[in-house]
Amino acid sequence: MSADLVAHGYKTSWSFYDVNRYEGYLPNMSDYHMHEYYEISVIISGKVKVLLSDTVHDGTESRIVLTAPLTSHLVVCEPQMLYKRVNLLFSHDFIAEYVPEWKQLLSVFGKNGKIIILDSDRLQEFVDIVDKFDSDTDDFRKRLLLMLMLSKICDISDGNGEVTDEPPTFVTEALLYIQNNYNKKIVAGDLAWQLGVGRTTLMTAFKHYTGSTISGFVTDCRLKNAIRLMKKGEIQQTVAAACGFGDACNMIRAFKTRFGVTPGKYIEKIKNQQ
Repeated sequence: MSADLVAHGYKTSWSFYDVNRYEGYLPNMSDYHMHEYYEISVIISGKVKVLLSDTVHDGTESRIVLTAPLTSHLVVCEPQMLYKRVNLLFSHDFIAEYVPEWKQLLSVFGKNGKIIILDSDRLQEFVDIVDKFDSDTDDFRKRLLLMLMLSKICDISDGNGEVTDEPPTFVTEALLYIQNNYNKKIVAGDLAWQLGVGRTTLMTAFKHYTGSTISGFVTDCRLKNAIRLMKKGEIQQTVAAACGFGDACNMIRAFKTRFGVTPGKYIEKIKNQQ
């Protein structure tokens, strides 16, 4: 099971559906990832960059982000603005056997995911449906609410409000490489040569489409995985080596630069907020 699945409790705390929420200003630790469940993410507020393999959107508009299983995506929020979102997650098993029209509805998720900008009325409508889904205790009614939500998304996913800005392939390839190799030494020039583009071209496009430098993104991937391991009780030296920091001193320095506190203090802080 991937780290992302473990982080979301898939097949441990939930198997068929889940609703999770976030509201706050903490720096968003994200990487370019995929998971084995369907995700409907309703972004309510914040300055948020969403990047799919063929689409990118950066702004403060409310949006709905749709990803099917194994759809690579990146969602990054800026900590200066209140980031608020609600995610509805569900597995294939929850819906496919009960809804004959499921294959037709799959198109709403798009080939590589989909981003749709929402006006205030649509936003409230979708938030209300997710709230009802979350509070209902009957799986049959939950399926009806999910079908209602997907059908309403189908009604607005005909190009109206749909984002179509396409990032270069080498940017998503760079993201995938970093995702799989963050624990190794990554040099921008070497990565550019491997992808067949110029170093400056790669660095400029990467910054434009992800909002981060290559080195900054690598560090964020390392920090995110370091946080995951330390929350499980791993010691700092082991975590530093596993995540590509080399030693605990480098990892402590990265934590202080990014969060202003040591790893131990940061883990204590986020545990207190849960």
